[in-house]
Amino acid sequence: MAQVILLGTGAAFSDATREHTYLVVKGEREAILVDCAGGPVQRLERAGVPLEMLQHIILTHHHPDHIYGLSVLLLDLWIVGRAQPLHLYGLPETLRAVRKIMAAFEWQRWLAVRPFPLQFHTISNRVHGATIRTAEFSITTAPTKHLLPTLGVRIASNASGKVIAYSSDTEVCPAVVDLARDVDVLLHEASEISKTRTGHTSAVDAGRQATRARAKKLVLVHLPPHLDVDAMRAAAQKTFQGRVIIGKDFARVTF
Repeated sequence: MAQVILLGTGAAFSDATREHTYLVVKGEREAILVDCAGGPVQRLERAGVPLEMLQHIILTHHHPDHIYGLSVLLLDLWIVGRAQPLHLYGLPETLRAVRKIMAAFEWQRWLAVRPFPLQFHTISNRVHGATIRTAEFSITTAPTKHLLPTLGVRIASNASGKVIAYSSDTEVCPAVVDLARDVDVLLHEASEISKTRTGHTSAVDAGRQATRARAKKLVLVHLPPHLDVDAMRAAAQKTFQGRVIIGKDFARVTF
């Protein structure tokens, strides 16, 4: 069965207990990385995801806490001599930022020594902006309401038929509800317990979004530093009657 492994669960300003939020979806033969923070090779190894399983990377947006690990991931894959294609998906703005970052690290010099099979795929910033089909998963995207263009992601397991959705960074918006309709698991950001701030969602509103979407289970991620876990869970349970899980680094959800 497929698993979602939370490689990090912290907000942009986090604490010593949480890496910035990103995750990997692991199937039987392939893995999909959604965003790329921290030390991705070390986190993937600790999570039991061999590098050769990693075939796809989806970047939801180009705020630093969501993409700053990509350059070292590409470096490490280049060092070990990766030959199989690596597919990178993102909005035009996101891929433009990635190209500029890699240019700053003189990526072309690496490629002159040894080619690297990185393939860029542009996703449109509109509802149902992409449909990506892999051997084990079917993926769709939709725009969220954040401080810059951002994608939410919906991933279905072809084997089980079960579905997860990830809001990425967002305010309350209908597109996330539509993307998460009837999912088995909704991973939703909760940067605050009850207050709201521009570009983000509270636990109370994340619960409300899960209810609107008829999600079966809610996992809160992108969590604030020094979190009162009980207060965060109670806030989400005010507006969502299903199971609420406060995400922890390296937690796993099967779907």
